[in-house]
Amino acid sequence: MTDYSVKACLSDVETATLAGPRRHKSYTKPLYAMLKNSITMKNKILLLLLTSIFLSSCLNDVKQKENSLTAQNQTEQFELLANGKLRYLELSGTPYERGLTHGKALKKEIQEVISLFKKDIAETTQEDPDVFIAKFLEQTDYKTSVQKWTPELMKELQGISEGSGIDLETIFMHQLGDEYWFNTKDVLAHSCSSFGVNKSNDNPSITAQNMDIPEFYHGFQTVIKINDPNSDKETMVLTIPGHLGITGMNNKSVSINCNTLMQLDYAKTGLTVTFVVIGVLDKNTQQEALNFVNEVNHASGQNYIIGGSEKVYSLECSANKVVEFRPFENSIFTYHTNHPMSNTDYNSKFLEALKKGNVTIEEVEKEEFRCQRIKSFQERFNENTTNIEIEEIKNVLRSRDNESGDVVSNNSTYASVIYELSKKPKFIIAPGKPHEETYIEIDFN
Repeated sequence: MTDYSVKACLSDVETATLAGPRRHKSYTKPLYAMLKNSITMKNKILLLLLTSIFLSSCLNDVKQKENSLTAQNQTEQFELLANGKLRYLELSGTPYERGLTHGKALKKEIQEVISLFKKDIAETTQEDPDVFIAKFLEQTDYKTSVQKWTPELMKELQGISEGSGIDLETIFMHQLGDEYWFNTKDVLAHSCSSFGVNKSNDNPSITAQNMDIPEFYHGFQTVIKINDPNSDKETMVLTIPGHLGITGMNNKSVSINCNTLMQLDYAKTGLTVTFVVIGVLDKNTQQEALNFVNEVNHASGQNYIIGGSEKVYSLECSANKVVEFRPFENSIFTYHTNHPMSNTDYNSKFLEALKKGNVTIEEVEKEEFRCQRIKSFQERFNENTTNIEIEEIKNVLRSRDNESGDVVSNNSTYASVIYELSKKPKFIIAPGKPHEETYIEIDFN
């Protein structure tokens, strides 16, 4: 009711009162004035509240639009580093906005990568790749776990899909490299070598890895830096165009490195490797990251080295178990390649392959049956090691010292990364085989 309608109503009351005994006149006019002033004041307060809410809403809309415009304008193009061998892209904004910018900035590269991926699917499965992707996603249920544990990443994938012009199902399949391999590739296929060392008096904690992936991805090496719009957290990942990330670190001294363990049990449900990686990097502390890895149901056999400001941990994960590996008790370092050292949750295909080859589990667990790259770490780091310099880590990642040809720096090495988890964290990368490429440093600042 407006002030005018209130006044009209009160005027009727006053007129009626004045028509009665004269003694009431002196009371009704002050009553009207009091009511009028009271209601007018309430209206003013209400108007101020409504104005405040409206202005606050407008300011929020403006801020969101500014953030959206910043996200769209700041990274429509990527930067080339390492003599043109490494793409570097910065993203911010909402998950969808980050994905949209990613998709637009790397549209050409994403379309090329997806074409090569589909070619590999056709050659591996002898099926039409689009038919295979549809069937694979129908026969598995990874999205339920993604929605449970990392729902914002589905929004980011929607952005990548829209920005790149590639349908969402194919973009989602692009994230499932390990799961695709588990279901289609040789049970003993392997790749990647990782290392981590605790903080010492002289050096910060460090994790590192040679990321070995199929060679058709080589030449697309990309680093993406993500600025969280709601905090001071920054994340840097090594990735493939159109992919959320295959290894990385954040400026909260949390890092993750991965090694496929195809001997371990896997599932058609659970959280896949890509989403474990990004889920870990979303955490603010190493303990949060360790809790996350222990809580989720894992879709694939994988070892994760989780770095922190003080210590590093190596966790062998399978569909049914998470088991820590450390080379020996009280070891200040850990390493991993592509065979389980602690977890015995083997998958049926691996056990069948052993049976056909007349090989026992006990024999498999002997050194000669393990991948030979592990020896490159064992020969350099042992119980007598008390301090490890970053140059020593670079040297083992560059190594090619096994006669078998199963060497740390090999033809599948997509990039070599070293994460220095200090107060001023460092992301160090060689975009390719480190015995051929030079390491460069990318600052978080």
